[in-house]
Amino acid sequence: MRVLPNVNPLYVKMSARNSDIPDVLEKLGSGGFTGYIYHSAPEFEFYGLFAQGQLLCAVSSSNGREKSGFEAIVLLLDKVLSVGGEISVFRMTADLAVCAHALIVGQRLIDGDEVRQVDIKGILARLKGQGTNGVVRFYTAERSAMMFYKDGLPIGFYHDGATAIESSPEESRMIAGLPGARVEICSTKSLDELLQYDLLQMVNLQKLWESARLRNVVQAQKETSEAAPAVSDMSEQRLLELVDDLSEVAAAYLLRAGREIVEKRIAERGGPGQLLDAAKRTIFLEQVKSDATASDSDARIDEMIDLMKSEIAARLAV
Repeated sequence: MRVLPNVNPLYVKMSARNSDIPDVLEKLGSGGFTGYIYHSAPEFEFYGLFAQGQLLCAVSSSNGREKSGFEAIVLLLDKVLSVGGEISVFRMTADLAVCAHALIVGQRLIDGDEVRQVDIKGILARLKGQGTNGVVRFYTAERSAMMFYKDGLPIGFYHDGATAIESSPEESRMIAGLPGARVEICSTKSLDELLQYDLLQMVNLQKLWESARLRNVVQAQKETSEAAPAVSDMSEQRLLELVDDLSEVAAAYLLRAGREIVEKRIAERGGPGQLLDAAKRTIFLEQVKSDATASDSDARIDEMIDLMKSEIAARLAV
């Protein structure tokens, strides 16, 4: 995972155990927040980056595997409910948030080359000529320093141990000169372009939170060997809620087409009741997978289906 500057804290290491994460994210959004929220737990990290109240990106890392966007948020909710962890929130300027976006999900122009093998002066001149927004980061196993750029010009500097964004590149130059030092350069779009995307408007946080709670209950039941209620006792209302959850999952991966696929397959095979039968559920999921692949073969269809299975299992077990 990337490490962002931890200056201008709003909250630091607040217990996540009793936090309503959707409420936290929505308040940051409605409050016009610019900066990032960071969650840490054993073998897990999450970053959510905001600018002017819009969630520009979300990334998580669990046991070395990174997820982004919708999937990262789902993992965050699951982790908070299962193990708690700690939450920190740091303010940023809008310009620095753009640089943070480059660090988290931006394009890698150079990715870990040794400094001595790179024409740093030439590259910095090219960044200026191209009006690049992004970050130049020098690092070793023990040290790290960042140079932040807007429109090709440096706007600040940060290094491990710093308590503020600095105006001098001296520490960056020192770290760049250390034996074995490496460099990565990442870039991203302008703030105006990034603000056209708001992840908060693309997901239903409350429904994701509810689903995460259900999965957590199911896991607790398994661990304590408690018997789950009979599937046949599931009410029509809960079945409709399950269908809505599946539509939300599909929409997160395929937008409107995903919701239409789920609604179509539910309607043509006898309604939500088919989800109570194992064989019919299997057919339903296979058809949804086929339709989804035909709609967008580049989407992460297998992950979508796995999440649907998890939603179904959680709903049927509670």
